[in-house]
Amino acid sequence: MTRTVTLLAVFLLCMTSFGWANTNEEIETRLIDLFNQFRCPTCQGLSVKDSEAGFSVQIRNKIEEMLRAGASDDEIRAYFVERYGEWILRSPPKEGFNLLLWILPGIGIFAGLFVLLRISQKWVQKQRAEAREETPLSPEEAKILEADLTRFQNH
Repeated sequence: MTRTVTLLAVFLLCMTSFGWANTNEEIETRLIDLFNQFRCPTCQGLSVKDSEAGFSVQIRNKIEEMLRAGASDDEIRAYFVERYGEWILRSPPKEGFNLLLWILPGIGIFAGLFVLLRISQKWVQKQRAEAREETPLSPEEAKILEADLTRFQNH
């Protein structure tokens, strides 16, 4: 009986620590994801995760504090956007005028591919037209060609 109680206690302890480890791992994953979503206010082009500036450290601490207090990712983003504006986000939301920022690169790529396709089509047509135009060989070129052909046939 004692052995069963001991095994049961060990089992419950293991299950509790396993659940706690998963929760900590989930929080760490969310923290890293959130750190990557915010721009360092003092560094040029760095995320809060990659920056060691004091302001970034404060932002990381605030994110961790809010996350451990139970705030959702959206609430954390809203908190920082309210204080610093949408500029603090490394990728702008896909709505309103910002939607243009998400669409323009794709339009630019397709427009560039279209122009490239048109230029290559014109180049191929020009090459075909030039190939169709047969210019007769001069008498000197004909003699050189005939000499080369006989030399190759004899070898």
